[in-house]
Amino acid sequence: MIQFLVTLLLALIIFIPACYIASNVFFRTSKQAKDNYADFVKGLNDFNEQGQVGEKKSILLIMDEATAIVYFQKNVQKAVIEVEAKLPYTDYSIEILKPGQCDDTKNCLCLLRESDFEATVFDKGVKGKITVTPQKVVCAALAYNVAVESCSIGEGTMVNSYTCADSFMIERNLAKKSSVFVGSYYEIPRRTVLYFTKDSNAIKLVGNYNGQNE
Repeated sequence: MIQFLVTLLLALIIFIPACYIASNVFFRTSKQAKDNYADFVKGLNDFNEQGQVGEKKSILLIMDEATAIVYFQKNVQKAVIEVEAKLPYTDYSIEILKPGQCDDTKNCLCLLRESDFEATVFDKGVKGKITVTPQKVVCAALAYNVAVESCSIGEGTMVNSYTCADSFMIERNLAKKSSVFVGSYYEIPRRTVLYFTKDSNAIKLVGNYNGQNE
């Protein structure tokens, strides 16, 4: 009995600090991604004010698992991404509802840190749909337009393309984690270099979408 209690005590001595360290690491990771989003928005704002037409700039993007940065154009209530999968009868759409923090009269860029998902059944002749409702989110109003060179951002898995209009998303395993039915998606690593360039109408995200870092 004494030996059992000693073993249990030693196990607790090891287990409790390990849990504490793990929780701190997780907290730092989430804070790092949130801070990086703020830097990303500041970089866009500064580039809009100071960048020249045709100029190109790189930025490091850091994202947690099952999160996304989503751009909503003003007066749009949801971002819709159409997914063309490689396998038959597995196409689907991702509909991301616009958070209440966004002002409908302005463009809005949001970091979805936690979300709820609702999936329709993927079946022959029925296109699947994933509805994403943001739960923990940070948003910023933008006084200018942002566009992407391609909605197909990242390394593809059993997918031909993402198609979007007016709005877009940059995700890290958001689609992958949303439903067991989802087997076609793009994903980026935790740290990814993106580029943006400026034209007369918008800031456009271009370039290093294959998940490579510099």
